[in-house]
Amino acid sequence: MHWTDNIVPASVAVFLGALILSGALVGLTLWICRQRGWLAKPRADRWHRGTPCLYGGVPIWLSCVGLCFAILPFSDRIVWKLIGASSLMFFLGLADDILHLRPQTKLAGQILAALLVVGSGIVYPLQQNLILNSAISVVWIVGITNAFNLLDNMDGLTAGVALISAVYLAIFYGSNGSWDYTLLAVVAAGAAAGFLLFNFNPARIFMGDCGSLFLGFLLGSASLLEATHVSGVPPLVLAPVVVLAVPVFDTLFVSVTRRLRGQAISQGGTDHSSHRLVYLGLDERSAVLLLCGLSVASGAVALVARHMLYSRAIGLIGFWFLFLLLFGIHLFRSETVAAANHLHPASTLLRRLFTRDALAFVLDPVALSLAYYLAYVLRFRAYVPRTDLDLFFRTWPIVLAVKFLCLWGCRVYRHSWWRGSRTDPYRLAKATLAGEAATVLLLIAIYRFVGFSRVVFVLDAAFSWALLVTIRMSFSLFRNSLHGWGLSHGEARRVFVLGTSERTEVALRFLHDQRIACAGLIDTNGGTDSGRWVWGTQVIGGLKDLSRLCSNHGVSEIVLPENESLPCSDLEFRALCQDARLRLVRLGLYSAEADSKSDSNDRRTTIHPTTAHARTRSDQGPNGNKSLVEDESI
Repeated sequence: MHWTDNIVPASVAVFLGALILSGALVGLTLWICRQRGWLAKPRADRWHRGTPCLYGGVPIWLSCVGLCFAILPFSDRIVWKLIGASSLMFFLGLADDILHLRPQTKLAGQILAALLVVGSGIVYPLQQNLILNSAISVVWIVGITNAFNLLDNMDGLTAGVALISAVYLAIFYGSNGSWDYTLLAVVAAGAAAGFLLFNFNPARIFMGDCGSLFLGFLLGSASLLEATHVSGVPPLVLAPVVVLAVPVFDTLFVSVTRRLRGQAISQGGTDHSSHRLVYLGLDERSAVLLLCGLSVASGAVALVARHMLYSRAIGLIGFWFLFLLLFGIHLFRSETVAAANHLHPASTLLRRLFTRDALAFVLDPVALSLAYYLAYVLRFRAYVPRTDLDLFFRTWPIVLAVKFLCLWGCRVYRHSWWRGSRTDPYRLAKATLAGEAATVLLLIAIYRFVGFSRVVFVLDAAFSWALLVTIRMSFSLFRNSLHGWGLSHGEARRVFVLGTSERTEVALRFLHDQRIACAGLIDTNGGTDSGRWVWGTQVIGGLKDLSRLCSNHGVSEIVLPENESLPCSDLEFRALCQDARLRLVRLGLYSAEADSKSDSNDRRTTIHPTTAHARTRSDQGPNGNKSLVEDESI
């Protein structure tokens, strides 16, 4: 009996061996780099501030190739051709780490290595045309290679995602009985895990381009070895895309946002998904763990879809891609105004098309299409008859157009979708029911409703409403989730914020960065905004409710954003704050001051933009006495 007959114990042993070997080689590399002074110096376009060691990709490559020589048979030519091409990619990355090659030179080398892999028979089987499949395979391999290279922007991120992706590939190949492919993926996972021990925040070593290009090329090529993970989907193989969704997701959104700014995609920067999560309040470890968690979930979706029928697998993957799309929109929605001033006309037009409000015209059609598809899938459960599937494809454009027009007619798009409102479910229910009724009437007029299932349209209405409501609630859920994760467990300071305008969002971001919780927004529009969720925070009442709200929420401070309009005179507003025993803090662009007239101790708090710390000074109070206040942060 061959030792690979029991693949699980063998895989565990190989993984541990790769982890130990990789960890030992990384430790040796650390010692050599310290002796030689091969350290990464801080740069303006890089995230790190320390001096970790370089060339961490060398031990990753050595452990992978060394173990493959020990355990993989030389008779498997495809695997060894893949290892050879990946090794070429390693040396290309090493040359870039040392000589800093031009992006065009690196791209040419990647295309050459990808052609070698495709020439060995590793092809993405999307169509019957071999030339088209080969071209798509080259684009896929080069794209994933660069995706891992771009993902190498924060401690432990690339190594963690590579570890997770390799483990899922090993599960796929192991369940199919492809032992050589399984052990290749296990070796890659173990090598990444051994390196991760020294690369997780705070990192002691960086893998460099030699490591990220090698891992990206190896995993991108290995994902095509048996690209039939979703059972019954030979013309549309989605499993590799799902397994490697996180690097694809990061690369796609960074490419779009840099293109909108007129910046080269290959140019370094701190605008990746991991950086933006930190800007929104997470620490570096939490940001990396969140993205690794998304990678785990993405692999799980591919694993579950593999055991589902084609129709259901497509629905599950569609849900996951919609979630990633929403996550990306909320994460990458903020771009610098300064960069926008230097855009050429084409980029300016694209920027207008990709504004938050305009994105509703992308998200809603996707949601409505997915709802209609799921209605058919769940109506017929195990198998959708061919005749009904033909009806779906014939009527899908009609259904989409009619429902979209009804959303427009019901004035859904007069309100910003990302703000959310307590009335959204009712407004969307009215628009959804009107759209469904109009759709049925039109289908009766065209097809006399012959062959259609009534249950499909009932399910379609329910799914459409649920998805549309979820999209409009997603912004507040996203912000609240990150806010709750980012705040320290010992957080005790809570404030109210006045208003619901754009200036309120600036104030909320500032407070969030200073780890101060906003207990709620105070309405300044006469009660029309009460109950709504704006900027991820609920409007909990108006000025007349201040005393009650202070008692209910235990808040003693209210923040007035810069230039926020008041529904009453400044004197009346101060009187309301005094009656509610609220300390008024005026928040400006460069400073925040506690209003002396609303505080019996006449305290003044100044926040400097460089330190973001508040220093409190003692002033003469109205009663002639001085009060000493401890330093505090806001």
